[in-house]
Amino acid sequence: MAASRSPLVVRAAAYVVLRSLKFVRHSVLNIKTGSRNLKYRIRESEWGNMLWKAAAFTRAPVESGRRQRLAARYATSAAPHMDQATGYALLPRDRVPELTAALSTCRLLFESKTGVTSGGDEDKRKEKRAFLRNLLNNEDLRNHPILVDFALSDWALSVVTDYLHVVPYLNRVDLLYSVPRPTDDRIASQLFHVDPEGVTQVKFFVNVFDTDDDDGPFTFIPADESRRIIRAIRSLRTRQGKPHVGRYTDDEIDAVGGSRSIIRVTGPRGSGVAVDTSRCLHLGSRVRSGSFRLCMYLQYCASLERGNVFDIERFRHDPIRLLAVKHSSKWTGRDVAAPHQ
Repeated sequence: MAASRSPLVVRAAAYVVLRSLKFVRHSVLNIKTGSRNLKYRIRESEWGNMLWKAAAFTRAPVESGRRQRLAARYATSAAPHMDQATGYALLPRDRVPELTAALSTCRLLFESKTGVTSGGDEDKRKEKRAFLRNLLNNEDLRNHPILVDFALSDWALSVVTDYLHVVPYLNRVDLLYSVPRPTDDRIASQLFHVDPEGVTQVKFFVNVFDTDDDDGPFTFIPADESRRIIRAIRSLRTRQGKPHVGRYTDDEIDAVGGSRSIIRVTGPRGSGVAVDTSRCLHLGSRVRSGSFRLCMYLQYCASLERGNVFDIERFRHDPIRLLAVKHSSKWTGRDVAAPHQ
């Protein structure tokens, strides 16, 4: 009799264990979702921004102070100004000699890498990899230092330090290659969202080829209007009994009057934008059949994030540029972080 009960006991125990594991998994996911939503809520408030920045300063007060002092001496009026309220600046393609050489290198790399599907992208989701591809890796940047040199040029760093008020961490230098999806639905970075790194950052999106609406241009909403839209959609979802998640549909944007504020970065080769993607709602890669988009992608963060590994020795005797790249050695041997578009 005891022997006949044994399989039942084992099955019952297995059922309890599986149910417990499922409960733990859902609890962890709920905690992560709640933590992520709390993070975004904190970033939206002025006091939250102040606390976040104060916490970052206290983690490395000496270096943080140095980054601020050097930035104050570095900014130049020759570069475009990113307005603090709107969080972006369109880039003047005809007044940046270094950009011409960088774009020529981008085009050569693209021609040599067409068909590459990963290029260091850690994101293994097939849907995303199918329409948004990262073409460059750390070795490419070592072999073509002109791209890093442009990212650390006086002109580019002036744009960033003037906005962030610190010498930034240069986090990413890449080529983003966007192609059509087989269906018309929107997923991942094709939906409006803000990026999770810190409370503020700067990304450059520069068109390597002439870009129009068919090519799925980088698309964004200025920071001041984005803040209003996010709050309005949160209220809308609360009334509808829906959870607040980090991506927003076109219908939701339109329902709160946000469509009129949308800016699409179309234009000839070299056109582009410097934008704070932690504060500005944005999307991209809505490429129509028969088209594609290629853009040079630069990311500068006010906080240390996972990204490229740069050749630090090249900047050993340049205090400002060394500050921008020296911590990248922490990511040696790890995959390059995927962009959020």
